[in-house]
Amino acid sequence: MNSHFWSGICRAERIKSISGITGIADRYATILNFQKFSDISLSLMMETEECRLAGLLTDLKTILLIEGADAIPSDSMKTCLVFLNISFTEGTGHLEFPVPEIPG
Repeated sequence: MNSHFWSGICRAERIKSISGITGIADRYATILNFQKFSDISLSLMMETEECRLAGLLTDLKTILLIEGADAIPSDSMKTCLVFLNISFTEGTGHLEFPVPEIPG
């Protein structure tokens, strides 16, 4: 199984971008792992067929500036892994999750 390591930089608003990125990933691949690191970055591990890499890369480039990705068009149905690390330029480093107050 081949592995591809891509890095992406996102200049848009984080929540909207994550929604768009996961929508694209769902069209071309299966997300195996999704890790958030504060509000600055996240990491995705995806599994897909090599013949779908070019489409995945093209669509992701509508949201991200991607480095390290040279997807060569392939007709292979061989399964591969894509490791995508994304950095958000608008992040502050202080991701907070609001906790609802529970009466009692």
